[in-house]
Amino acid sequence: MVEVLPFKGLLYNKNRVAIEKVVAPPYDVITPQEQEKLYKKSLYNVVRLILGKESPKDSHKNNKYTRARNYLHNWLSQGVLKKDSRERFYLYRQASSTFLGGWERMALFARVRLEEYSKGTILPHEKTLSAPKEDRLRLIRECDTNFSPIFGLFPDSRMQVHRLFIESIQGSPLFRFTDNEGIEHSLWLLEEEDRNRAITEAFLNRTILIADGHHRYETALQYKREKALLDSDFNPQKPYNFVLMGLVSMEDPGLVVFPIHRLVKGDLGMPIGCFWHKMDRYFEQRAVLQNLDEILKALDKAPTHTFGLYHRGGPFYFMGLRREVDLDKTLSFLPSVSRKLDVVILHSLLIEGILGITLQEVRDKGRLEYYKDPRMALKDVEAGKGSLALFLKAPTVSEIERVARAGETMPQKSTFFYPKLITGLVMYPLFQ
Repeated sequence: MVEVLPFKGLLYNKNRVAIEKVVAPPYDVITPQEQEKLYKKSLYNVVRLILGKESPKDSHKNNKYTRARNYLHNWLSQGVLKKDSRERFYLYRQASSTFLGGWERMALFARVRLEEYSKGTILPHEKTLSAPKEDRLRLIRECDTNFSPIFGLFPDSRMQVHRLFIESIQGSPLFRFTDNEGIEHSLWLLEEEDRNRAITEAFLNRTILIADGHHRYETALQYKREKALLDSDFNPQKPYNFVLMGLVSMEDPGLVVFPIHRLVKGDLGMPIGCFWHKMDRYFEQRAVLQNLDEILKALDKAPTHTFGLYHRGGPFYFMGLRREVDLDKTLSFLPSVSRKLDVVILHSLLIEGILGITLQEVRDKGRLEYYKDPRMALKDVEAGKGSLALFLKAPTVSEIERVARAGETMPQKSTFFYPKLITGLVMYPLFQ
């Protein structure tokens, strides 16, 4: 059973700030250059809370986490941030007239009861790393707040819940603005208690698949364990038993997944002729193409188990898995569902098997670089940063769901849900 409840959100005071100046992308997609721009946008930009600047003078008592806590408390005392007067859901719409020829997506901001993965109600699809979790844990310990919503997906075959979202909209949104990418963001406060109860009831027999935010979810679980252990007056309704999520129907037409492409840094570690000889065991050339656009078009129309390959100085190759390769036999050491995924095949057979790049090197990003924009991967190959660019098809939501329901995980950087849920529209305070 999934418990999805309204909450008293922490909101920016629109009389004190322009909302478009104080919101930010999730912390883990903000580059140092973007961080600097966000700092300059406003003294109250949420980046100061989610991704503060570090200083050589930082100490145990004065660092980016303690500064985030101080910003939070100061903004609350100044009335820049304020806690909502009542528990409610918050409905979030992202829309664009130009993206994909016209697009929108609906998400419900809610507090969701934290559950261990073993319960089978909250499903992960990616493995996590210890360093990002330690970073987020230090932040939540200091600030006692969920700043960014975890991106969750739920099954909704008849679009019943999605329609309930739309039917719940009344009046003008609290916030509305358009960002630099042309995405319009709107946030409504859901006022009707009967409607809110109906939303809670609609989730009772559903599961939630984590699309983005695995590190933050596991951090919230750890924080809950710590708080419960020290709490002499434990109550399952206390705020730390929940986490902020943005919930999107798996059937929402605006749910978009892009691939994340790979760059092999350094040289191949073997002559190019030897590389192609090894490749021939598993893969075949389906076409030799002239440019990246042709590769991307071919991938868009192609069946599974295909990918694009570009070696510095060479043409673009459209590759496919040989039909005689038996994945169940060749990749028998892998779980049965995930071994059918393109990204798993590419990692297991090419990156690890042929190039000899170890899992540790992958985790440490010592030999691989990841790109949402395929043109940046191509540019870096041409600039000599790497020797090989690998262009992938996007996994489907149904593939991701099958992996999660089987209790399996995908390699790091397998999915890119776009656009991200923005941070700063509403936050979830864990303090009373």
